[in-house]
Amino acid sequence: MQQVLIKEKKYSGQYVAIKNINDTKVIASGRSMKIAFEKAVKNGVDKPLLIYIPEKNAVHIY
Repeated sequence: MQQVLIKEKKYSGQYVAIKNINDTKVIASGRSMKIAFEKAVKNGVDKPLLIYIPEKNAVHIY
């Protein structure tokens, strides 16, 4: 079974910042890691976890 951390489609193609892997509430988002990180820090999270949300039907190789 696949676990999905972020289900909202509005974040497609963006980076999102969350507090940690157990708290999946999005605290910031942006088109770049830098923007998402800076917004998260501004919102009071010193070390956010950043995740890229791929666009629908996009292929990503890691």
